[in-house]
Amino acid sequence: MYEVKNHPIGRFEAYRLINSSTGEYLEIVSGFGAGINDLVVKNGAGNLISIIDGYRTEDEIMQKHHSAFKGSKLSPFPNRLKAGKYQFEGQRYQMIINEISRNNNLHALLHCRPFEVIDVVEGETECKLFLGYDYLGTDQGYPFAYQLIIEVIYGKDGITIDTQIENTGTSNLPIGDGWHPYFQFDNGIGQVTLQMGAAKRVSSFGKKSVSKTHGYENGKDLANAELDDCFMITDDAQPFVISMKDPSTQLDIQLWQTGQYAYYQIYSPPSRKQLAVEPVTCPPNAFNTGEGLIVLKPSERTQLKCGIKVVKI
Repeated sequence: MYEVKNHPIGRFEAYRLINSSTGEYLEIVSGFGAGINDLVVKNGAGNLISIIDGYRTEDEIMQKHHSAFKGSKLSPFPNRLKAGKYQFEGQRYQMIINEISRNNNLHALLHCRPFEVIDVVEGETECKLFLGYDYLGTDQGYPFAYQLIIEVIYGKDGITIDTQIENTGTSNLPIGDGWHPYFQFDNGIGQVTLQMGAAKRVSSFGKKSVSKTHGYENGKDLANAELDDCFMITDDAQPFVISMKDPSTQLDIQLWQTGQYAYYQIYSPPSRKQLAVEPVTCPPNAFNTGEGLIVLKPSERTQLKCGIKVVKI
């Protein structure tokens, strides 16, 4: 049986999608950015372990979110907007600066907003959590109204996260989208084998060269690698899969993405215990470059899909 249970983190609403027969679960913080906050699975030895680094207390959310953005929904764009400025259809806009050291807007607006729980569905083979957010176009620098509907499915085949975006305003809507899960590895990422299909590096805050290959096509351990890079998928296979094999847990953690999630960002924090793997629709600064930017006409919709599958090795 798959169940959905309320499990708040202090004042913030959160829900666990639970496999009641195994004790495994996925946790979503509906009350704070719809964050992918925890994923507890059985490792190769049959023990329950957490493979998502999220927020465990209300204080941690309040004190660390502004620099970590753990698990959050990234909307109306992911990553950095240079100086918080952009132009769209002849108009100039200035968003707030929330990455002061680099003079950028980072991860836009909804990463810390409370989402409405629209519905829950329980069943024998899967359960679902439906979340919604109506953005009214009232924030500085982004006067474009839109609605987000998120369907989170947790079941025997893994996790699927389906995002629907509708332009509810009266003008064209520039938008991007993404997620920011942190996968955690207690013995460090150095021993983790990263493998991903064909993709080219389009930007690097880790100061790596932009290139048509990335070196992980056949799988390679991360060792001392430092990543803060964005890649564009060039592999025609659908879905595109990023695999993280951890010999200490005997698990292969696979993040997959399809369609307009045509880019992804990978970031290795200084702790060397986590790896952020972020499916996104566009690279950094897309509101200025136009690369990967989605433009929706009034009442037009788009749908985006990604997910996580965990396989024992």
